[in-house]
Amino acid sequence: MTAPEIADAAGAVHPVSYYDGYRGYDPEFLGTPVPLPVLTDEQRRVAAARPDAGPDEDPVVLPYTHFSVVVHRPRQLAWYTVVNIDGAHLVDLPRDADRWYFDPRIAQSEQIGEELYRRNALDRGHLVRRLDPVWGSDPERIADDTFHFTNCSPQHERFNQGQDRWQGLENYILDNAEARDRRITVFTGPVLDDDDPIYKGVRLPLAYWKIIAYDQADGTPATAAYVLEQAQLIEDLLRRRAVFDPGAYRVPVEHLVERTGLDFSYLQEFELPLTAAGLRARAARLPIGEDYTNALP
Repeated sequence: MTAPEIADAAGAVHPVSYYDGYRGYDPEFLGTPVPLPVLTDEQRRVAAARPDAGPDEDPVVLPYTHFSVVVHRPRQLAWYTVVNIDGAHLVDLPRDADRWYFDPRIAQSEQIGEELYRRNALDRGHLVRRLDPVWGSDPERIADDTFHFTNCSPQHERFNQGQDRWQGLENYILDNAEARDRRITVFTGPVLDDDDPIYKGVRLPLAYWKIIAYDQADGTPATAAYVLEQAQLIEDLLRRRAVFDPGAYRVPVEHLVERTGLDFSYLQEFELPLTAAGLRARAARLPIGEDYTNALP
């Protein structure tokens, strides 16, 4: 049963008790452990912290079901999110009318609400995609939890919905997880630069990133990083059929570390090669029944 909601001028708020028992992202989800990046002392200082965290919990990590979020307090946006995707047990839920929530475990002043997205071309871009964590028990509630302002970030509507941009990357990852019944870990976040342009008092990120991690058929881990730029939007995107090309956005993990300041260096040794030929081959949409061993990324 859903807990009562508190009415708010710019969104809804569950009582704090709604989140009792939430465990969040599981770093042991894959065969190879994938821990959260270690924040520097300065990064921890500016991360939003929940005062109710238990003695064995990290107060800057907001746990939901199968995913977690770390919020950059001054920017009021997620620094990064991380989700466990179980391709063998995903539930395809129809999407009802969106209802977005503040997370009461941190201050509302540390979250951006509806005002930013009114009467403009900005979408509330999911960082953890709505369907990514939807497996296991109570799928409707899990899907609803992705509609927290802590899990959205301002994305231009053509960037967010473009099949050759953000939505294309999301579909590419989820389609591969389902096609191979694969478990995947996905880190996601905006690139938060100090000189990002200000709109309605909010600095808008100009780029977004993802790191995927999974176990290959032989059990060895593999990772790949992507950065997509909102500035690369051009006027003819809506006038042509868009197809996502993963090879166009692959970047070294080291590049992503430089752009975000988050220490993912521990994933570099597992990084897949950035050969152009290999990326083109994997970018080709392999038909059902073909060998998906190296289909991702």
